[in-house]
Amino acid sequence: MQRIKSVDVLRGFSIWIMVYGHMLQFWIRSEDFWLKYWLYAFLAPIGATGFLFISGVSATLAYKNNQQTQKVLMNTMRNIYLLRAFFILIIALFFNFGVAMVFGGGDLADIWSWYALQTIAISLLLAWPLLKTTKIFRVSVAIIAIILNQILLTMLSPYSGQSSILGIVYHVLFNPIETYVILNYYGIVLIGSVIGEYIFDLRNANNHKKKEFLFTNRAIIYSFFIGISVFIFGILFFFPNFITFNSISSVLYALGIIIATLAVLIVIEILELIKTKKSYRFLYFYSYYSFTIFLGHNVLLVLFIDQLNVYFTIWVAVVAFNIILGWLLKTMHNKLGIRASVKAGISILSAFIAMKIEKKDMVNFKEFEKVGKKI
Repeated sequence: MQRIKSVDVLRGFSIWIMVYGHMLQFWIRSEDFWLKYWLYAFLAPIGATGFLFISGVSATLAYKNNQQTQKVLMNTMRNIYLLRAFFILIIALFFNFGVAMVFGGGDLADIWSWYALQTIAISLLLAWPLLKTTKIFRVSVAIIAIILNQILLTMLSPYSGQSSILGIVYHVLFNPIETYVILNYYGIVLIGSVIGEYIFDLRNANNHKKKEFLFTNRAIIYSFFIGISVFIFGILFFFPNFITFNSISSVLYALGIIIATLAVLIVIEILELIKTKKSYRFLYFYSYYSFTIFLGHNVLLVLFIDQLNVYFTIWVAVVAFNIILGWLLKTMHNKLGIRASVKAGISILSAFIAMKIEKKDMVNFKEFEKVGKKI
C-alpha cells in the first residue's frame, strides 16, 4: 500500500508539536510559566488531536486495504488488529509505570493513566467492532462519546481521589484529567476512521482519475468547510473555554483545525500544487518513526527540568535538538529503515503471531515488512 503524503505530513506535524511542546512544558523555568501556559493552551490540543485522529485514519486504511485485497482472512485481519492494539497497551502500561515512578511519587494507581499510548490502544480496541458500520453511525457514536465525557466529568469530579465506587469510576475515566481522557479521544479516533474511508476511496481511484474523483465525490472538499465550521464553533462555544484542555470547546477547536488541514493537504497532494518531495521527507521521518520518537524523547525531558528561560536558552535547546533529531532520523532511516520503527515492529510481530494462531505457513521477513509499512 503506497503511503499517503498528506497523512504522513499531518501525523509528522502532530508528533512534532507533541515533542517540542513537551520540551517547552518541562524545560521552561517556573518564572516564565506564562509562555508555557499559552503555548500549551493553543498547541497541545492540536498535537494530541492530530495524533489520535491519524491513528483512526490509519486503522481504517489498513482494514480497508486488507479487505480489498482479500490476501488476509477476516479472522487473521481481526487478530492482527487486536494484537497490535494489545501490544501498544502493554507498552503504554510500562510507560505509565515509569512516569508514576519518576514523576508520580511511586503511586501505583497512576499506572492507569490516559497518556497518548494508552488512549490509542483502548480507542483502537473499542473501534474495531464499529469499522464495519456506516460513517453516519460512527460519527454519531463519536459525538455522543464527546458529550458524555463532559456530562460524566461534571457528575464525577466531586468524587476525585475518593475510594468509593464513583471515585474509582472517575479514576478509570479521567486519570489524570489534563491528559488524553478516553471518551473525548475515542470520539476523535472514530471520526478519523470515517475520514480514512474517504481517503481510501480517493487513493484507489485510477491515477488519471484522481483529480476527477476529487471534484465529483467532493467529500474531502466538504470536509474542509466542515472543519472550518467546527473550528469556529469550538472557539465561540462558551468562549474562551477552548483554551481549557479536554473541554468540548477545546476538542472541537482542535478537531476542526485537523480536519481542515488534512483536506487542504490532500488537495495539494492530488493536484500537485506544491512539489513536496524535500520538505515532505522531514515530516515523513517524524511520521514513520512516530512511536519511536514519542517513546525516546520522554527520556530526554529530564535534562533541563525548569532550567531554561523563554528569552534565549529554551530556543537554543529546541533548535539544536530539532537539528540533531532530524539528522538522527535521516541516518537511522538510511541505516536501519523499518527495523528502527517501533510502530512497524508492533505490526510485524502482530502479523507473525496472528499467522501462528491461524496455523499458517511461515513467510519470510520481507512479507512481514509489507505489513509493517502499511500503517
